[in-house]
Amino acid sequence: MTKLKYNMVFRNNVLLCFLHNYLSRRCQHTTASDQLAYHRLLEDENKKRTQERMNSIHPVRTVKEYALKSGHTNAAVLVPLCTVNNEPSLLLTLRSSKLRKHRGQVSFPGGNVDKTDRDFVHTALRETQEELGLEPSSFDVWGQLNSLPGSDGRKVVYPILAKTGEINVEKLHVNQDEVQEAFSVSLRHLCDPNNCRVTHFRDGPGYTLPVYSGAAHRIWGLTAVIIHQTLSLLAPELYKVKLLARGSSSNGRKTGTQKDWSSGSVLGRRFEMSSMLSAN
Repeated sequence: MTKLKYNMVFRNNVLLCFLHNYLSRRCQHTTASDQLAYHRLLEDENKKRTQERMNSIHPVRTVKEYALKSGHTNAAVLVPLCTVNNEPSLLLTLRSSKLRKHRGQVSFPGGNVDKTDRDFVHTALRETQEELGLEPSSFDVWGQLNSLPGSDGRKVVYPILAKTGEINVEKLHVNQDEVQEAFSVSLRHLCDPNNCRVTHFRDGPGYTLPVYSGAAHRIWGLTAVIIHQTLSLLAPELYKVKLLARGSSSNGRKTGTQKDWSSGSVLGRRFEMSSMLSAN
């Protein structure tokens, strides 16, 4: 009886060891495969695919109409793809508390267009150099994302997607007059649905906006929308978050149809980023 019991315990231990080793190998394989998938996002092959997707996007109607109005100003921000500690990431800033507007908010490096700027790309790269000390020549510009209305209601923001190499965030030459802190968030973290929540709004036809948590700082508003656009174009196989805009019938009632408006094709005429941001 003792021998039989010993044999059963032995076989159970062998089985447990086998399962442990099998699961460990599976986890290691999955982790390695997952890591490779995120690194491939920054490769030239995915750059071409991302550019094709960017070129297929139609401008947001409300922004296009708004940009034709007199009195508005243009601004550009850089959406910097980089690697930090060998992890594909986005580089962001926390705006200085010394600034008059949007102090202490998470943003991408950028600012208003100067008369001497050649184009929006030049604006975004110039502002990034001023804020973080990164040379324009260190970036490979991939293209322009969909423009968006600014939070002050008098500005159109043009996001420029660009890639640079490995960055040591702690060694960046941060302009303390404009930037309180520079930090990075990995693409893996941003693509994890557990780190993204949505805020629902019922203005006009209704829409949702993303909020990213779990990083050094909570990311919301215009910056979160730009991140959503970026990930939807850069990593559609890995990023599954959809922002839904519900259509309205002629009598004002909501219809049952919902579409992801990240492409900018379904935003209603009443959509205004200023109200979206203030609600957060």
